Amino acid sequence: MILFLDTIKMAVSSLLAKKIRSFLSILGIVIGILTISSLLSIALSVRSQVEGTIKSLGSNIITVVQGDISGGGGFSSAVGTGTLTEEDFNSIKTKIGKVENVSMIMLISGTVKTQDKSVPGAIIFANSPSAEKSLNIKIDQGRFPTEEDNNTKARVIVLGNKAANELFGTTSAIGKTVEIRATEFTVVGVTQTASSTISFGGPDLNSIVMMPIQTGWEITGIKQVYRITMQAKSAPEVNSAKDAVKKVVLANHKGEKDFTVLTQEDILSTVNGILNILTAMLGAIAGISLLVGGIGIMNIMLVSVSERTREIGIRKAVGATRGAILLQFLIEGIILTMLGGLIAVAIYSAAVSAVPKDSPIPIDFNWNVVALSLGFSALIGIIFGIVPAIGASRKDPILSLRYE
Repeated sequence: MILFLDTIKMAVSSLLAKKIRSFLSILGIVIGILTISSLLSIALSVRSQVEGTIKSLGSNIITVVQGDISGGGGFSSAVGTGTLTEEDFNSIKTKIGKVENVSMIMLISGTVKTQDKSVPGAIIFANSPSAEKSLNIKIDQGRFPTEEDNNTKARVIVLGNKAANELFGTTSAIGKTVEIRATEFTVVGVTQTASSTISFGGPDLNSIVMMPIQTGWEITGIKQVYRITMQAKSAPEVNSAKDAVKKVVLANHKGEKDFTVLTQEDILSTVNGILNILTAMLGAIAGISLLVGGIGIMNIMLVSVSERTREIGIRKAVGATRGAILLQFLIEGIILTMLGGLIAVAIYSAAVSAVPKDSPIPIDFNWNVVALSLGFSALIGIIFGIVPAIGASRKDPILSLRYE
């Protein structure tokens, strides 16, 4: 034990003797560890937010989307195909008793604005009544559009909490007028702030804008159905209800499977697959950065071994074993990388604390990332320190003493 502690002291003394060289070695590891910590934290935070948003809708949600996603094209196969119809909606609503709150949703392009303000990130939905229930959207002020509003194609809308604040500030939005696609709408409701939103460049559910679907069809001149959403009456019935929906819509489409029926579990599984690929890519990029730092340490250690050849010869001449020499240089490499890892974790922790909670790039402090980073730094020290250490331990003591 005493010999081991003496070896550590010698390693530390050697590193302190070359402060600038040691600092540059540590800096390479700090950059590498910071890169891997930051990228993995962002990836894990995005995953958490997306999963939270999907789960917050409830486990009994069923959605019919256009395009055959299961055919291998992924969600991209559902873009622009326009295969769902009002007939599909009516068939599901009247023929399937295992579902409730069936609703159609249409996406509308445009800007929501008043005379001097607008909501550039607004998601404009035209939907049939009950969409607020199937999407688990809660009202904070006013009301949702009614069946009568839909039948009369009323120019009424519900604003998301963030959209209402951007347009009217702290003043109540109820009864105010906004413009969408050169058409004036009266605000009849404002939603509650969503507990989970998808950020990182994605849509903000607090900026949602909802109008009756008949109104949406009229102002756009297109009778489009983007999604059909519903709820199974109970969680155990989700899969059987999904099969029933698929059967009904397939019959409407004369056996052509140009649509997909999804449950929340299906969506979560698909999204997790995408996020796993994203996380692996970010991890690989960060790993390359750490690899460069490790190579830098190995190069500096090789130079150090060459410069200290005479010292190695003296130590061996007075009885130092190969193992003792190898251990000293290996400890030097591990100290450099572990010190770099600790500094990087401290900077990472401070940076995470400084990031605002409402930042568009989410990042949360993650102990798993910290443990992984420190483990990586120790592993890099061992891997890239072992080659110089073995080289040092194998030097011939006589030749080393003659070395100039």
